[in-house]
Amino acid sequence: MSWSLTTLFAAWASVVTPADVVAVATAVLAALAVVLAARLVAGAPAAPARLRAVPARARAARGHSIRSVDPDAAGRPRPRAPGV
Repeated sequence: MSWSLTTLFAAWASVVTPADVVAVATAVLAALAVVLAARLVAGAPAAPARLRAVPARARAARGHSIRSVDPDAAGRPRPRAPGV
């Protein structure tokens, strides 16, 4: 497996020069700059709000309690051991 990766990397390195890598990186950065500029001009928010903001006091007021189950409560059969 490693020899095939080495062969592929050597073949790629012989075709691609450092100037090609810089050119591709420059093109990618330019495309990102164009997209960001278009979003700013359009007035789109940087990150869309997905959740409604709820104050901490309101979250605490509507907190849910975990229902506790009492195995010894009246009307409940006793838990049995596995396999019995």
